[in-house]
Amino acid sequence: MVEARTLTSYNRRALETGRPKSVSSTVESGLSSIPRPPVYRIVLFQLILAAAAALLARIHSDVAAWSALLGGLTCALPNAYFIWRAFRFSGARMSVQVVQAIYRAEAWKFVLTALCFIVIFQRVETLNVLALFAGFITVQLGHVASAKIANL
Repeated sequence: MVEARTLTSYNRRALETGRPKSVSSTVESGLSSIPRPPVYRIVLFQLILAAAAALLARIHSDVAAWSALLGGLTCALPNAYFIWRAFRFSGARMSVQVVQAIYRAEAWKFVLTALCFIVIFQRVETLNVLALFAGFITVQLGHVASAKIANL
């Protein structure tokens, strides 16, 4: 007979129960579950980029700093909403819900971005448009580095 200490957990369970480990038991034990990606790090990185853009624009003026911060937040906040809504579901059995959630979240992200720009252009009296779009583009280009930051 084979010694128990040399058996793997798979073989040990098969020996104890008299049946091989099934796929459903693997799912139940959590061995086959894929961990959720750390996408919250992307939002943190984007918020840091927005603050950095504002600090850099502060060299020019307070209005430029405020405008750059608003531009960065106009990119980062809708993206935070996208991440919150898109990554609610996981697993192969929920693939339809995953795809639907991604499409809905992307549509709402677009709407929220447009609404942010509308509100900024209507409500902010002193605005540096160049700094606004510089902050927005800086955070938007942060997507290139954010995958590396989040280890995705």
